[in-house]
Amino acid sequence: MFKKVLIICLFFSVMLFGSVDISVDKSEVVRGDEVSFTISASGDSVKFPIVDNIEGFKVEQTGRSQSITIVNGKTTKSISSSYLFTPLKSVTIPPLSVVVDGKKEMTKPVKIKVVSAIKAGANPNFLISMIANKKSVYVGEPITVKIIFKQKRDVQVAGIRFNSPSFPGFWVKSDNQDKKIVVGDYVIHNLTYVLIPQNPGQKTIPPVKVEIAKRVSVRDAFSFMLQRIKWRNLYSNDLKIDVKPLPNGVSLFGKFSITASVDKKVTKANKPVNLTLKIKGSGNIDDIDPYELKISGATVYKDKPKRDTYLENGEYKGVFTQKFAIVADSSYTIPPIKFRYFDKELKKVVTIKTKPIKIEVKGGVSNVTHKIETKESIPQAKVIKKVIAKEGHPYEKWIFLIVGLVFGFLSAKIRKPNFKKDSSERSIVYEIKHAKNDKELLKILLPFSSKSSAIKGIIDKLEENIYLGKKSKIDKKVIIKEIENLLHPKDEELI
Repeated sequence: MFKKVLIICLFFSVMLFGSVDISVDKSEVVRGDEVSFTISASGDSVKFPIVDNIEGFKVEQTGRSQSITIVNGKTTKSISSSYLFTPLKSVTIPPLSVVVDGKKEMTKPVKIKVVSAIKAGANPNFLISMIANKKSVYVGEPITVKIIFKQKRDVQVAGIRFNSPSFPGFWVKSDNQDKKIVVGDYVIHNLTYVLIPQNPGQKTIPPVKVEIAKRVSVRDAFSFMLQRIKWRNLYSNDLKIDVKPLPNGVSLFGKFSITASVDKKVTKANKPVNLTLKIKGSGNIDDIDPYELKISGATVYKDKPKRDTYLENGEYKGVFTQKFAIVADSSYTIPPIKFRYFDKELKKVVTIKTKPIKIEVKGGVSNVTHKIETKESIPQAKVIKKVIAKEGHPYEKWIFLIVGLVFGFLSAKIRKPNFKKDSSERSIVYEIKHAKNDKELLKILLPFSSKSSAIKGIIDKLEENIYLGKKSKIDKKVIIKEIENLLHPKDEELI
């Protein structure tokens, strides 16, 4: 009866798996170790499957082999294909299709159990782990992730390679410093990263790989012992992070304060007032966008913001600083500057803002009065009328007529009146002459951009030089002449 059952089992085994077989070098491995499996088939023509991954873990084909056996005059050809992969969790190699002599056959499934070195009962020489200070966060909320690698002090290695970790869906910042300490029998390496999630959802941070090289002894073809380098891969755990969306379209998270300060509150016309905006606190400071500042009746020049960040007790902190130069020819008020974020303590969206700042501008261009002075006074018409009306010698009127014509001719030759420059104009001309670069010259000319098309054209060239890297030549003499024409329009005809 037993023989019959055995024959039936063998029959069904041949029907299910035919002339193909699969074998593994080990069915239980320590996490990070490689697994090698081989598919073998007997036949004249064998087509093996293309296996590129098993449950997401990359598979590489390592080679093929062929053997021929002759038993009782019968020739059998066996062909094998070998594969290699590194599972980081327990997996099952699924049934794989093999075509033998035109017939499709399937391998049997094989389970691979993956355990940690400790669970395997080993005394590990190397350990690597990845930990996060939070597992549930909001979009924009910083997370501190540490990668800890332990190495036994008495273990000699030929080399260690840390592979760059991957953090999909996160903005990443690291100081790239390996903080190394010695605890007991281990040398411990610590790498710290700050991650800021960019969008909501369930995120998975994949394991980090470390490659360890050791020298091993092998025999060559002549039985001589040789030293070779063998690399082993070691993997950390993965991390799962739940990222929640922020309400009302807010993109900034943390706890912040905001201030605005100026270098002076009273200034002269066309003299810049320097404004400094600072946002301090903990949170995703790097995501704060540059500010655009608009002030009625004034021209605003902005610098690129500066962000100084640091880690303190596991918190990501810093200061956002942006500076502005404001130029105007009349008094103005710097309006409140607002900042909106999700408060990590209050668990709600809050808006903070600066106080308005009044700036007094003295000696504006619109208030300057220009006096007209001439080297010689022009005779008044009423004086001429009075002389003509006077009675005298009959030829006297002809004499006065000739004298009047001569005097009128001489008056026409008199040069146009000179205008005495007031202090405001002298200051502007002086600043133009002594401007050290295009940036300084631009600040001086900005208040006149709307008053003169010629000045506007010069300002455009200056901006191209500063921001687009062009090298247009700027003639300061032309600028001074345009400023003088702007401040002293052509005189009306004298009657």
